[in-house]
Amino acid sequence: MQQPYQPDLDLLKQALGSHVQECHVELIKTTLPWSLVYRVTLLTQGHSSHESVIVKAINPKGLNDPLEAEREPNFYKILYPKINIPKPIIHLVTTDRASGWHMIVMEDLSLTHRIPKHPYQWTRDELRSVLRAYALLHITNISFSESWLKPRHESQLDFDAIPQQVAIVQRAGIWDALPQLSDLISYARESCLKYENATIALLHNDTTPTNAPLPFDLGPQPAVLIDWQDVGIGMPEMDLAYIDLQPFDSGRLIPRSELLSHYWHSRAEIEEHIPSPAERTNRQLHADLVMVLWLTRTASRVALHPHPEGTYPRMHWDSQFGIVYNRLKDLAKEINL
Repeated sequence: MQQPYQPDLDLLKQALGSHVQECHVELIKTTLPWSLVYRVTLLTQGHSSHESVIVKAINPKGLNDPLEAEREPNFYKILYPKINIPKPIIHLVTTDRASGWHMIVMEDLSLTHRIPKHPYQWTRDELRSVLRAYALLHITNISFSESWLKPRHESQLDFDAIPQQVAIVQRAGIWDALPQLSDLISYARESCLKYENATIALLHNDTTPTNAPLPFDLGPQPAVLIDWQDVGIGMPEMDLAYIDLQPFDSGRLIPRSELLSHYWHSRAEIEEHIPSPAERTNRQLHADLVMVLWLTRTASRVALHPHPEGTYPRMHWDSQFGIVYNRLKDLAKEINL
């Protein structure tokens, strides 16, 4: 792994101007070998509104696929200006020539927004704020031809491999039997064909409480979506499916029916036509099933190579395992298998 890249004064001057005289760097989030997030406090000459900024450093060799490292910088350079949602100011997107690390310098939202820490469960009003942001994101009318965007989850499913993936987690003593797994897979095969040509949207794909800063005065204000390293395309219901499958039950303090109803109410306020209630139900079942089957691959990998005790990834998956398993069981009932 490359040495971690820390922002310096030259980067801050490039992003904000020569009036920046000193900077104090504080590491606030790490997902090594993938990325590092810093809060940088600035000492400036003369008058400036930039008291602090956030700098995200992305390792070009953090993952096997180089597109993974380029995705978020590309998003901020190409698509970010075109989406009509509340968003922080981006001061600079660049690549350090010496190290190859990608750097994103952006507005620090901590003065105007509250950013919860894991584990956290959204309240009703907070979830509504997140769902309003989703509604705005999902009606974005842009081209999705960029190869660096994450593809549809459906295209990433290996139906033949899923039983073995589930068996790995079961042999680790984490999951019990799933007698209707083959029926769920058969349903998903048909469902994927049914929605093969469905209208797609831009997806955030990782909206957790830490990635959705909330206005101090919630009111009708949408949350701000940050951390776009998983940005991709797909049916908008996939983002809603992920809310229900997050670790720590982050999105489950209100009934799922209320959550979905509020999302579609927000969509109806900003566009003329939305699917009928029956079609919304079918589309959401498809998205929920695809998402939970998609997660079995990562679940099997983590079961084979558990994260160290006491780390956040270990906490994440200690919670995630049970949520994925229970959702598989519940979907068999909801689909009437």
